Amino acid sequence: MKLKLPVGTFAAYLFDCDGTIVDSMPLHYIAWKKALGEWNCQFDERLFYAWGGMPIVEIVSNLNKDLGLSMPVEQVARRKESLYFELLPQLKVIPNTARSRLQSYRAAPLTPSLRL
Repeated sequence: MKLKLPVGTFAAYLFDCDGTIVDSMPLHYIAWKKALGEWNCQFDERLFYAWGGMPIVEIVSNLNKDLGLSMPVEQVARRKESLYFELLPQLKVIPNTARSRLQSYRAAPLTPSLRL
C-alpha cells in the first residue's frame, strides 16, 4: 500500500505511528510480561493481541477477574507503562512506510497520554 498525501499546504501531518511507521506491539508485550511477572501473572500472547487497544487498567482488571488475582490495578498499569517507555529505544521502523514519503517534512513524535 502506498501512502498518498493530500494536495495542499499543511502545517503538520499526524500519524498513529503504531503499525504505520513502527511496530510497537512486541515491546508492549515485553513490558506486560515483565510487569505482570512481578505479580506471578501469566499473559498469553494470543490474549494480548486479542485485547489490543483495550485500556491498561481494564486489562489488569480483567486478568484479576479471570485468573482470581488481586493485583493493584493502578500500580501494575503504571509499572507496565514505565517498562514500555524504557523499551522505546528498541523500536524498529517498518520498512517502506510513510517515513520515506515524509523525509522532506519536519517531524516530531506524538505519544498518547497514559490511558489508565
